[in-house]
Amino acid sequence: MKNEDVALIQRILAGDEDAFASLIRKYQKQVHAQALRKVDDFQIAEDIVQETFLQVYQRLETLEDPKLFPKWLYVIVNRRCIAWLRKNRLQTEPLEEIDISEIETEAYSRYVAAAHEAATVEAQRDLVQKLLAKLKESDREVITLHYFEEMSSSEIGEFLGVSENTIKSRLRRARQRLKKYEFMIQETLDITIEAGHRSQRQLERRFF
Repeated sequence: MKNEDVALIQRILAGDEDAFASLIRKYQKQVHAQALRKVDDFQIAEDIVQETFLQVYQRLETLEDPKLFPKWLYVIVNRRCIAWLRKNRLQTEPLEEIDISEIETEAYSRYVAAAHEAATVEAQRDLVQKLLAKLKESDREVITLHYFEEMSSSEIGEFLGVSENTIKSRLRRARQRLKKYEFMIQETLDITIEAGHRSQRQLERRFF
């Protein structure tokens, strides 16, 4: 299956549009099923399928290892679903039911929060990169998919072709290893807390 994907991707990059149509036919149902599980709306899921394959077409040349196409595709679908869910949550409350003063207060609060976030995000990004670098590649992969792509253990297992128990074992092992570096989290957040007023336990909770 992976060799078939590699051949299709090579043809697509060479300008073969029929090969891209074949790639869509191969993965369309899987992508739609994944999107439907996330957004619980058949039509929206179809829209996400279209957006996903458009992004695949535009970015396919950036995929370094064509054998990893299914994993790459899963990440794209998941991100499109998350983007839709976030946007949809902002539109669920009717405007007439919202007090204007509440909007102004909320807007200012968001502005302040964004300013604080900007002061801390670079340091925290560096910290996460350093922490992930401490892990084995297999453990780093499941941590990234679980926490940053918001995939469940069963989804990761299906995605990587291993059992759910194996994924849970890797997550436990990765968390245990990361706990050895709590001092790095504490040190970084101690520096950024003054600028961002962030909880010093926020990043620990995410991993531990």
